[in-house]
Amino acid sequence: MFNRLWFKILLIVSLGFSAYSFMLCAPFKTMDDQYSIVSNPLIHDTGHIEEIFTHGYFNDRSYYRPLVNLSFMVEYHIFGLDPFFYNLDNLLLHVLNAFLVWVLVGLITDDFNLGFWAGFLFVLHPIHVEAVSNISGRAILLSASFILFSFIFFLLYLRRERVGFLFVSMAAFILGLLCKESSAVLPGVILFYLWFKRRPVFILWPWALIIGFYVLLRHYLGITQIFAWRNSSEYILGFVTFLRSVITDVRLFFFPVNLHFDRSQRLFLSFSDGEFLMTVFVWIIVLVWLEMGRRHIKPIIWFCLAWISLELLPVSQIITTIGVAPGVISSADHFLYLVSVPVFIILIETTKTLWDFNRHKQWISPYVFKIALGAFFVFLFLMNIEQNIYASNEQAMMERSLQIQPNNARLQSSIGLIYASQGQIAKAQKYFIQALTSEPWNPRYRISLAKTLCDQGRYQDCLNLYNQIDNPGPF
Repeated sequence: MFNRLWFKILLIVSLGFSAYSFMLCAPFKTMDDQYSIVSNPLIHDTGHIEEIFTHGYFNDRSYYRPLVNLSFMVEYHIFGLDPFFYNLDNLLLHVLNAFLVWVLVGLITDDFNLGFWAGFLFVLHPIHVEAVSNISGRAILLSASFILFSFIFFLLYLRRERVGFLFVSMAAFILGLLCKESSAVLPGVILFYLWFKRRPVFILWPWALIIGFYVLLRHYLGITQIFAWRNSSEYILGFVTFLRSVITDVRLFFFPVNLHFDRSQRLFLSFSDGEFLMTVFVWIIVLVWLEMGRRHIKPIIWFCLAWISLELLPVSQIITTIGVAPGVISSADHFLYLVSVPVFIILIETTKTLWDFNRHKQWISPYVFKIALGAFFVFLFLMNIEQNIYASNEQAMMERSLQIQPNNARLQSSIGLIYASQGQIAKAQKYFIQALTSEPWNPRYRISLAKTLCDQGRYQDCLNLYNQIDNPGPF
């Protein structure tokens, strides 16, 4: 038994490091990495610690993630601006999270063998590459660690009734909130778990107090900005667009091909849009099927479905709009990092049911069944390696992503910045023109294009572009 446990531990560690080792040599990316690390004065001087805890993550009024900036500050003062160590820390956090998933799922299901398979899928599945292989994904990884810790210690408290476990759980929850806003859904997940186990829910009152103080803190610091839809029609269209992206998410869990950085979804602009109508039809079928089969669905599956819904709530376009360009919402793969835990429980439970059913019916031999599962795991591993190879070369990663979504202005601008840093100004100019065409109101792209013209000696054209900027903002 002891040897088998160590084999499982080594398997998860070796899978994680062998698949993600390719991204360790990746540079800082031109998107969030440059802004949050390379050019972030807050992390370069320890005298800014107080400022880190009193300002928004991007010096804005929307995100409050001081512990993430603090982690970058520690790395900066130990390793300087060597991206290898920042990437390594992301990988270590991901492997740690896989073990936490193993323990958490084992406690939830009372089956630590099932927990192992959940941790195995968690470390292996390529849907996590975007969160792990981009250093700015630290907010997702770090918040996930604290939330998983919090949930685990809450379950230990329920089992052993030791108040110390409860305090550890609450402390980890607070730390999670200081890493990423979506951590606030944990009390809702616990609430559904208590209902699933038919346990009293009054124990959650400390979590309600923590969230209350967190909201008051954000209000005091002025970090409260959200972007609401202008009317109810846009609200509905935005939410159904999100539901369309979830259909793609489901496909990616089973068949993770065409994964790419900064994935987005075209916003539905009309109720008569054919894809809008088809999305509504698909979800009506899903809800009817769940209603018809509710008596045959295990309680653990219902709990996981509720968990998935709560984890997706912050990015559902209900609380705030999450867009990347006009007419486009974000549907990035990193949104699925913690969502994957209940998804993997459902996949494993379904596989167990199919195994038992096949053993009874003898449709295919158990040997063939195992071969098919092994082939699926190998497929996931190879796709993970492919994505990490792309992540190791930012230019290749961005260009591949732009091939899949050619109108993404953020990607166009990022490729332009890459070429500009290489001294290929004419190529950079082409991509900045594309970005400005996609978002003519964005001063960042106009300034970037003007700079390329200046670098080519076209000073009057450069000045003409600069003079068109009414409000450059922080750029």
